[in-house]
Amino acid sequence: MRTKEGLIIVDYQNDFAHPEWSLYVSGWEKLVDYINNLMWEIKSKAGIIISTQDFHPENHTSFAKNHNVEEYSMYEWERKWPVHCIEKTWWSEFLEWLDQSQIDKKILKGFEQDKECYSWFWGKEIITGKSLEDILQKEKIKILHIVWLATDFCVHATVEDAIKNNYDVQLHTNGIAWVYPTPESHNAIPSMQKMWAKII
Repeated sequence: MRTKEGLIIVDYQNDFAHPEWSLYVSGWEKLVDYINNLMWEIKSKAGIIISTQDFHPENHTSFAKNHNVEEYSMYEWERKWPVHCIEKTWWSEFLEWLDQSQIDKKILKGFEQDKECYSWFWGKEIITGKSLEDILQKEKIKILHIVWLATDFCVHATVEDAIKNNYDVQLHTNGIAWVYPTPESHNAIPSMQKMWAKII
């Protein structure tokens, strides 16, 4: 019996694709074809495609302006970010270049005002209330492919939780990017390798 596979596309959203915006991801265009092709490959194996979205209220705790601190600074042991991915706006929607016809499940995260969270194991389907783990268990997924951003934050945290939950994790370096250069960035991939993620 074939081991069932899943692909998690982390935060492929408009807010990260525009040069005039604080969280612009340089070179994101180079990832589009790779991610779309990977979706088709996983689907050909009867796998499942899960996309994730940051979906923040305007008063979200992760925003620097809500604490009167500098963007990217540390405050109460957490990094604070520019305003991004406000819920129910165009900025939080998926990039039009993503082949959304292949997506089976959509997970939202960061919709609770007072909770910072990077890992998509903390996200939920809004309509059903199912967590990522609920979906993976129901679909009997054993191998998880992970792409998009940010390598040093949401991707890293999701990989860590996936490994803790006994998934075989495959991180695709042709499908990931850093949202902002920080000290954490330089250690992200070696850190995930030490966790036993397979780097492709």
